[in-house]
Amino acid sequence: MNISLKHKVIFSLISGFTFAILNSLTNYFFLDKGFSWGIFSSNLIFFGLFFGLTFLWFMKRQTNRLMEKIQIQLKDQEEIKHEGPANLFRGIEGVGGKLLLTDQRLIFKSHKMNIQSGETQLLLDEIKQATPRKTAKLFQNGIQILTNAGENFDFVVYERDNWLAKINALLAGSVPKKRK
Repeated sequence: MNISLKHKVIFSLISGFTFAILNSLTNYFFLDKGFSWGIFSSNLIFFGLFFGLTFLWFMKRQTNRLMEKIQIQLKDQEEIKHEGPANLFRGIEGVGGKLLLTDQRLIFKSHKMNIQSGETQLLLDEIKQATPRKTAKLFQNGIQILTNAGENFDFVVYERDNWLAKINALLAGSVPKKRK
């Protein structure tokens, strides 16, 4: 999972502003030091750089470690087309784990740091459609899988458009067309 420079800058700015505001409010209300643009600016720069770089590096490292521990068994002659970290909503819980797209199935396996765990497998010919969705009606990082049986599976992934293109390309090739 590679995070773009744009996302790193946005995360750094949000982190920096958040901590600068919280620290300034703490100084103003609890320490009676008043508001200082110098302290605000130094907090913005320090925390923006610290969390924008260090935290993202740490999270990437931890995610890679978790993903390496998740082993998914493939069938004979099954070929991996795409894989990456994902969340699958099971009720209100966003279960973290690994999503694997093969030439035969879409497989999600949770990591051990979840309340709900296990593996969800969908054969490609059981999938009716894969569409984009927003997470929390705000973030454009979700995929909704609708099965022929009417079940919905909501995933959160990184690089959603890439996932959708690969899933839909396989669906176009795997689902037999109905003749009239």
